[in-house]
Amino acid sequence: MVNNILKVEQVGKFLLRLGIVAYIWSIVILSFQWDKDRVWMAFIMIALVIIPCLLLLHFKSPKIGAIGGVGAAIFFLTSTIVILTSDIQLNAPGKLIYLHVIKDILLFLASIVLTGESLKELVREKITQPFPKV
Repeated sequence: MVNNILKVEQVGKFLLRLGIVAYIWSIVILSFQWDKDRVWMAFIMIALVIIPCLLLLHFKSPKIGAIGGVGAAIFFLTSTIVILTSDIQLNAPGKLIYLHVIKDILLFLASIVLTGESLKELVREKITQPFPKV
């Protein structure tokens, strides 16, 4: 029974990780434009391609997955601030501002959960390593 519950949690976190990766990559795909005047946007796009890769590398190295989780959390926190300020400047309706901001806050919290999962896996690997031979 407990194994089934843990399996459901594991599958849920796996799907959450894939969902965040797909969401970030869809931002890159849908908003990619090459503009010579905005070279800084290219650097942001490169970061938005690398962060999901780091999230996916959790399965090979939990340390890299934790770095990706922190990167995703920083991205969603920054995105929340940018969207909030731009929606307020555009005098958007309160309901629309709420929906934009709550989405990014939930994704920020999900990124923290995935970072915690990577850190937990990192600790588990250290605990279960065999003792070094002297």
